[in-house]
Amino acid sequence: MEGYIELPRCTLRYRISGSGPAVVLLHGYLENLSIWEELTMELETDYTVLTIDLPGHGKSICKEEVIGMDFMADCVSAVMRSVSIRKAHLIGHSMGGYASLAFAERYPNWLAGLCLLHSTPNADTHEKRAARMTDIKLVKEGKKEQIVENNIPRLFANHNHQKFLGEINHMKLIARNTSETGIIGALNGMAQRPDRNHVIEQALFPVTMIFGKHDNLITIDVAQTLEDRHRKARTIYLENSGHMGFIEEPEQTLSAIKSILK
Repeated sequence: MEGYIELPRCTLRYRISGSGPAVVLLHGYLENLSIWEELTMELETDYTVLTIDLPGHGKSICKEEVIGMDFMADCVSAVMRSVSIRKAHLIGHSMGGYASLAFAERYPNWLAGLCLLHSTPNADTHEKRAARMTDIKLVKEGKKEQIVENNIPRLFANHNHQKFLGEINHMKLIARNTSETGIIGALNGMAQRPDRNHVIEQALFPVTMIFGKHDNLITIDVAQTLEDRHRKARTIYLENSGHMGFIEEPEQTLSAIKSILK
């Protein structure tokens, strides 16, 4: 079932299907809830699966100059409340992981577990923050296409580009359909987000981190540093993935997620 809820600062689209314990899937930057369709079909036989277009993405309209991770977390809680979900496993891809960490900080009692899928609790480095500001400038100059062409291929492992050319082109189409205001708001929100390593350290629920060994955005060195820091969390590596394991290694990612949920 697809639905919408109206909030004071945005309109949110969501989809819910299946039955059983709840799983909430949050997409990344320049994505929308459609990226979860295949994973949803695999999970909905045993779980209630809720997917959401995060503010400014997909069909969720938001015109805020800064779409912060706390705001995204509050939007997720509003959707969960509207469909009567008060306890769920939360799985966040990339930017969705940042929103998931904010949710875990604000609504810890709502979580049965947290999974960061190609995401990190670290704040942006100075260089990354500067790159986001450059992208904002490009959007304001009407050069969104340049961002799409620069960003989307890098999500996939370099050796997977030819193999997943169709999927890369599909992801480019999703990115092109993301509104300029949504892109600017999300970039500002990600640039301003705080370090949230303490959320993992203080978590009273299971935490899992899934990384791709060939990720261009989260290098293997960064992933291993996080693994060393968060020994009580479970860390899983996908051998042949970049930043898009659920596309590059769908069976391995599904197996990892099912093991987390069980």
